Amino acid sequence: MKPSYAPLSRQEAARPQYESVDFVPYDSPGHLHSPACYNDSNCQECQLQQYPPPTTATSLISSFLGHETTSAFLKWCLSFVIGVITAYIAIFISTATGSIIHWKYTQLRGILEHEKSGLTYTGAGLLFLVLFNATLVGVASTVILYFAPSAAGSGIPETKSTLNGVLVKAWMSPSTLICKTLGIMMSVGGGLPVGREGPLIHIGAIVATTLTSKRTYQCWQSARITLLREKDVRDLVTCGAAAGVAAAFGAPIGGVLFALEEGASFLSPKLIWRAFFCAMTAAFVGFGTNVFVGGSFNEEAKKSVLFSFGKMSDPSVDRAAYVPYELLVFVGMGIAGGICGAIYTHLNHLLMFRWNLKSMKAPLKVLHVVSLGVGVSFLWFGLAFGLGSCKPLPTPIATAPEKLELRSELVQFYCGPNQYNDLASLFLTSPDTALKQLLHFGEVATAPSDFTAASLLAYGLCLFLGSALTFGSAISGGVFIPCILSGAALGRLFGGLMQADDVNYMHLSTYSLVGAAAMLGGVTRMTISLTIILLEATGDLQYALPLMMTLMSARWVGNSLSTGLYDLHIHGRGIPFLDWSPPYAFETFTVAHVMKDEPVYLSKRETVGTLLKTLIECTHDHAWAVVEEPGSLVLAGTLQRSTLGALLLDKSAWRDELLRGSFDADDREDSIEAVDFSKNDRETVINLERYINPSPFLIPIEASAAQAYRLFRSLGLSSLCVVTKSGELAGLVTRDELYHFSRQEH
Repeated sequence: MKPSYAPLSRQEAARPQYESVDFVPYDSPGHLHSPACYNDSNCQECQLQQYPPPTTATSLISSFLGHETTSAFLKWCLSFVIGVITAYIAIFISTATGSIIHWKYTQLRGILEHEKSGLTYTGAGLLFLVLFNATLVGVASTVILYFAPSAAGSGIPETKSTLNGVLVKAWMSPSTLICKTLGIMMSVGGGLPVGREGPLIHIGAIVATTLTSKRTYQCWQSARITLLREKDVRDLVTCGAAAGVAAAFGAPIGGVLFALEEGASFLSPKLIWRAFFCAMTAAFVGFGTNVFVGGSFNEEAKKSVLFSFGKMSDPSVDRAAYVPYELLVFVGMGIAGGICGAIYTHLNHLLMFRWNLKSMKAPLKVLHVVSLGVGVSFLWFGLAFGLGSCKPLPTPIATAPEKLELRSELVQFYCGPNQYNDLASLFLTSPDTALKQLLHFGEVATAPSDFTAASLLAYGLCLFLGSALTFGSAISGGVFIPCILSGAALGRLFGGLMQADDVNYMHLSTYSLVGAAAMLGGVTRMTISLTIILLEATGDLQYALPLMMTLMSARWVGNSLSTGLYDLHIHGRGIPFLDWSPPYAFETFTVAHVMKDEPVYLSKRETVGTLLKTLIECTHDHAWAVVEEPGSLVLAGTLQRSTLGALLLDKSAWRDELLRGSFDADDREDSIEAVDFSKNDRETVINLERYINPSPFLIPIEASAAQAYRLFRSLGLSSLCVVTKSGELAGLVTRDELYHFSRQEH
């Protein structure tokens, strides 16, 4: 049965669309001593088969630290380096994006002043904004499509799939990291309703993958030592994702919880410790850099590197920012957020998959992104001109000290002296400033309103619809910031509508924060991690209960109406992602209904020509069963695609009898089709016994499909052999079979 989904990336013909990673250690004879020679250091068979060979170099390393200690030390060091690099990439993105936005709006304000004074023609400001934004997003889309298509989107679906065991190397390549970094800066600088925080999670995962690409190290003489297994790499990628959240929001604990709630498919205490250490490192680097750049270690450092909510707590006010009955109101806001999240998901699904935007040719995708940039520029500017209201600037005497900076960021637009346009102050400014204005201007409902209801409604709806129509297009960007801004505006609007003349306790900042949580929770379906991220970002624990109740209700309602946004993009692209538990229907079927009942299998001794043909033609197979001899179904073991490919590429491993079992299978990128195999090479017979896994996981053919799913999912397997009562091979269960059967039963 061939998969029906579209290719995940452009691969060579001899490679599958993706690699199904096996997280269980490979028990090939080259790794193990036989019981008969366990205590015999001079055994010739042991010296021939051991991998790596028992040399002085390996003995020296083992005696110095021990292999396990060396591996553990390396993983802690890598966790530290991943956190540092991710934090500095976040700082670079923040600085560059801030500079682009500052320059753009400085020029725009200057042009608007010239328009009002008659020094230039009317509409010059709009023309500048449209051309600048269209050029920036067009360049970003072109760079991504022609150099690293995998850099498009937020990268969270790719990160989740990688941690689930689906590996497409293009997702985690250095070119993807570079293009994603550049794409984020230009897409946000170009005014598109996208965020930087989601892509930074992907960037952290790429940093971890790149640093762990070399897992086997050459020591003295011919000794090799493997310090990182597949599960170690998987855990470090999880650490990278946690570091991305920590660097984005200054929320290390939230980063760990995000990696565990949304990313990690396999949990262990060691993984939690390393993720915590990595996230702590990223947050520390961001905090320390802010203090150092600020020029004084006595000044209060900013909490976040990429995005700041501002100071929420007020020490002068000795009461909560809400009253008990408002908790029910917050639950209602969560329900509304879940409904909005379902609408968002359906809109995005309609655009990305029903209209086949993903299958469009590259030039049309670039044109689509440019049209988004032009449309957003016209809409933002036009709404600010038509709906925006001119309001007097808050006087410095009446303005609280923490609001003085926000006062200077208010946009005058076409208003008179000492006035600002409320809608332009949201649309034509940086996302950080817009959120702080929504959270901190007129925090008590009885104070004069700084934003009209029409402006808040227009801003919230435009960000919501713009993000839904942009996410998943050929541009780098996430949904965190657009959803937060949209929810904050609509939450502030709702809080303002609830006020009464005799009410003096309502805080608009509370409604803005809860609205932001409801919208983001409804779209992403995050609960625990998002609660902690928002608490760490605001620095005020009194919001814990409102956020928990809001996010829980948003998730329940959202899940009852639609699938989550990230799951939508995972399943919509046909990525064979396996959820935590099997569908209920799996309990009523046996594994015989799921397995590949006519699998391609090999015998212990095969010619190079046969192996080459199998590797090139069976592009959807990630592992093969190996039987004792041709015509027999007695199972001898399994052979992974990566192992077979590396073996064939390293001709010395099968030409020289003494080197059997000692080839280097560490991330071979060479294409089989590019290697010249002579006639003698193709007729050479290879004994696969030294390279197969002689102890694969087996399941009887009478077992339930649910049991096969749980065994496959909990152990992180790439294949599962199905055997009869007599021990003969009956079929093979792979990720493809489980995924497609589960989708049929949904």
